[in-house]
Amino acid sequence: MLINLTLNAQSSFYTIKGTVLEKDTLEPMAGSQVFLIGTTIGTAADSDGNFTLKNIPGGIFELSASFLGYESVSLTFNTNAIEPEYVLFLQPKVYELDEVTVRPDPDKWKENFEEFEKTFIGTGPFSDNTKIKNPEVLSFDFDPYEGTLSASAADMLIIENKALGYTLNYYLNYFMINYRKGSSFFYGRTFFIPMESSRKRINNRWQKNRDKAYYGSFLHFSKALVNNLTEEEGFISRGEKRGPKARYIGDTTIPSYIYFSQVDSSTYMFKFINFINVSFRNEEEDKSYLDYIWSPLDRNPRTETTFQNSSFTLSTDSVLMDKSGYLYQPNELLLDGYWGFERVSDMLPINFIPSEK
Repeated sequence: MLINLTLNAQSSFYTIKGTVLEKDTLEPMAGSQVFLIGTTIGTAADSDGNFTLKNIPGGIFELSASFLGYESVSLTFNTNAIEPEYVLFLQPKVYELDEVTVRPDPDKWKENFEEFEKTFIGTGPFSDNTKIKNPEVLSFDFDPYEGTLSASAADMLIIENKALGYTLNYYLNYFMINYRKGSSFFYGRTFFIPMESSRKRINNRWQKNRDKAYYGSFLHFSKALVNNLTEEEGFISRGEKRGPKARYIGDTTIPSYIYFSQVDSSTYMFKFINFINVSFRNEEEDKSYLDYIWSPLDRNPRTETTFQNSSFTLSTDSVLMDKSGYLYQPNELLLDGYWGFERVSDMLPINFIPSEK
């Protein structure tokens, strides 16, 4: 059974207002992009640097402002205590000398970009229709001694996802592939801009693909946790431990209160040791996942899909999450398995509402 869940089932929506100014001169930053991180809610500041964001659901959100050539800034606010006005100050970026004078080898840059794109965009069902429109803002650094590839971006990445019907403005904070460990990790700030079409067939396809990306995702799981409906939504949780060469998954299911609890009226907390293993029984893996997990060392590789199975762990003692879906420390909650396979091409805004089933 699938229930149409929202993290914040309510009739009240909120509005915030503010101004974006240059930090040193206090001049208005007209045209700066102002948005709530991880959502479709955003706008451009007017000629006086003023902005208004409407239709904000209840909860805690991170407000961000950006402008080309300036350091991005952000602040967190709670809709229960909205201030009359928010003022965001932008200051120019300071570039090191080598950042503007060193020219990368074109062939090496292309090779690094292909590795970046495969890891960042992913190889899932929507990856072929997801493209980075301005790859020239990326720089790479390969460390042969550590076996790592890191990436940075001089400006926001503009990503066009024609499968889900979004343009993403992605502000990359960190990216690294560790070839020796066989791992990768990246995080950043995202603003989703819905594409528009007058053709019903295209809009229906976008919604169908968005639903496919949503059901079974960590976003779906988070909403089910907040509403205490994980099993009803098809999620089964078990404990998991890992050794140097093997992992051990418990035989019995565990209730969500073992690892997830409510702190106050709007805040929740993940707190546990080792891993939580989560199976989603309402949808099988995409066939592309078999290629993702294939290894030349595997003597008996899987050839058939099964129910989606994921794991997650914490790199700190606990991680807080608001009822809106906003994670206070998103880089401290690490995903593996099918959730680790899902990358930017599968991403949805936290204010996404799926179709009823």
